Amino acid sequence: MNERMEQEMNRTIQILRASMPRKTGRAGMRVLLRLSAEEMNGALMLALLGATVLLGVTAARLLSQPMLTAFYTAPLPGLLLFCRYVLYGNERMRELEETFRYSYTEMLVGRTAVISLYMLSVQICLAVALHGTNGADFLRLALCGAVPSIYLCAFLLLLSSMIRQQKTVSAIAVALWMVLAFLAVCFPVGQVLQSLQMAVYGIAVVIGLIFYGASVWKTTTAGDLYVVNQG
Repeated sequence: MNERMEQEMNRTIQILRASMPRKTGRAGMRVLLRLSAEEMNGALMLALLGATVLLGVTAARLLSQPMLTAFYTAPLPGLLLFCRYVLYGNERMRELEETFRYSYTEMLVGRTAVISLYMLSVQICLAVALHGTNGADFLRLALCGAVPSIYLCAFLLLLSSMIRQQKTVSAIAVALWMVLAFLAVCFPVGQVLQSLQMAVYGIAVVIGLIFYGASVWKTTTAGDLYVVNQG
C-alpha cells in the first residue's frame, strides 16, 4: 500500500467517523411523545377502544361482576398495542434507531408513554360504560382497571429494555396473563376485588406509578443514547 492510498483511506475514515453516532443529551419527552404518537394507527386504536368497551359491557352482563371485568379487560388493548408497536420487529428497531437521532431506549419510553396514556382513556371509557350499564361506582371501576394496566406497562417496559428477544418478552406477557386468568377461574377474585376498599386501590395505583417511574429511569439509564452528527 503506497502513501497516497493510505492518506485516502485515512481521509475516508475521518469522513465516516464524523457521521457516526455520538453520545448526546436526552431528547425531551414532548418530542418523544409526538414521534411515538405519529407511529400509531388512529383507526386501530379507535377500533380497540370500541371493542374493549363492547367486550367489557358484554362480559359484565354475563358474569354480573363489573369489577372483575374492569380488572381483566382494561389492560388488553395496551398489551396488544405494545406487542404491535414495541415487541414486533424489536431487534430491527434496536439496530435501526441506535444509528438515528433518537436511540431505541428513548423511543421505547416514548412508545410506552403513548400506550399508557391511551390505556388511561380506555379505562375511563370502560368505567363510564360499566357504570352506566351495571351501576357500579365509577371511581372504583377506574382504579380497578388502572392497577393491572400500570403494572403491565411498567413490567413490559422493563423487560423490553433488558431482553433483546421479543419472543421471550411476548411469552412472559402471555404466561403472566394466563396465570391471572387461572386465578380468576380457581379463586373468587371477583369477590375479592368487590370487597376491597377504594383506599387499597389508590395505594396500589401509587405504588404502581412509582414502579412505572423506576422502570422509565432504569430504561433511560441502561443503554447509550445516540444522535447523528448534523455538522
